Amino acid sequence: MIGTPAARGRHRELSQARSAETRARILQTAREAFAEHGFAAANIREIAKEAGTTHSMITYHFGSKDNLWREAVRDMFMLLEKQVINPLVAELGGELDLRSTLRNFVHRYTRYCAAHPEHARMTIAESIRGGERLEWMVQEFVIKHHLVVVPWLEDMMRAGVIHQMPVHSMLYSLVGMVQVPPMLTKEADLAGQKAMMTEDSVARHAESVLQFLQPETLSA
Repeated sequence: MIGTPAARGRHRELSQARSAETRARILQTAREAFAEHGFAAANIREIAKEAGTTHSMITYHFGSKDNLWREAVRDMFMLLEKQVINPLVAELGGELDLRSTLRNFVHRYTRYCAAHPEHARMTIAESIRGGERLEWMVQEFVIKHHLVVVPWLEDMMRAGVIHQMPVHSMLYSLVGMVQVPPMLTKEADLAGQKAMMTEDSVARHAESVLQFLQPETLSA
């Protein structure tokens, strides 16, 4: 039995840390499984095995398969928010000019998508199928992020920083340019192209996206 209050406190903290680590590992493994196999074909026992835990532990943390999917998606969007959206909001409230915020956003977003190709795979899979899970994801997360990004894109178009076009065409063009290449690394490898696997290649791709977005790149 653990004796002193301090020792009990340390034991509790270690236990909580291990539990949080296990939960994070399960969620990442679940996203990869859902992205690769789809919701219907993803197997909870296989997810548990890959995550180095047990089926009963997943049931303890998440209950049903549907709730595991939702928590995996929630965790995914929280990570996107932390790494991409929140820094943009902070910069928009500061003194950076629009061109600098654009460059920083594209580089952060490209790094995120390269590290988490399962994000695009899961959202595309649900968009193809449609239905309640997609509706929940859009209502809970996508619309909230659009409320930040869309006005910023409109400001940049008005300022001539990026091409003029319908704003949602610009938004999804940007999303596609950043998200799709990490999804196609296997194809790129088979075609003899260098996949986006290194920090340098990710940075080069971000710069390529910026060249497409900005009007001066088309001036002859």
